[in-house]
Amino acid sequence: MAKSRGLPPSFQLDVPQGALDGPVQLGDYLDEEIKPVRTIRPVASAPQVAPHVAQPQVMRPVSKVVEMTRPPLPRPEPLAQLETEEDTPDRFVGRPRRAAPRKQVNMNPETLRMVDELLQRIQTYSVQKDAKASEMFHALVSVLYEARELINFAEVEPRGKWGSPTARAFPVSLKNAFRAAIAEWKRRNT
Repeated sequence: MAKSRGLPPSFQLDVPQGALDGPVQLGDYLDEEIKPVRTIRPVASAPQVAPHVAQPQVMRPVSKVVEMTRPPLPRPEPLAQLETEEDTPDRFVGRPRRAAPRKQVNMNPETLRMVDELLQRIQTYSVQKDAKASEMFHALVSVLYEARELINFAEVEPRGKWGSPTARAFPVSLKNAFRAAIAEWKRRNT
């Protein structure tokens, strides 16, 4: 038996005439009445009480502006009197410990590979076998910071749009400026 496509011949769509005259008015959920909720209570040996039937409630339009109150922010407690450097030989004794501020470094796969290779090289050939990436970055930033006055950004072109040749060349231009500044700092200080 071959199947025919589409709706079967017995299908009928009866649409009220009012829907054909103009747009349909669906109404709003705020216009609907809340129906009472039936509660089912377990049978107990307590005396029977007439079940409570909730009265239907009519939702009234509510102002659309809602004011939210915030709890007051806790005030930080004043720090205890800190010891001065003259009082203690170690200037960090007695100071409250604070979490170190953090910066996130996003790297592309090639840069991540280079960082991993450099870190492995430091761990392999230095005396510190458990050197961390944060220590390596600290050393790199320290050497660049010492030469900061000698960095010449005149040769560095603007980055440009993502994927453009200037965007790809920007890190290389920065590298060249950093390398020249570190070399000049080394020449002046040896």
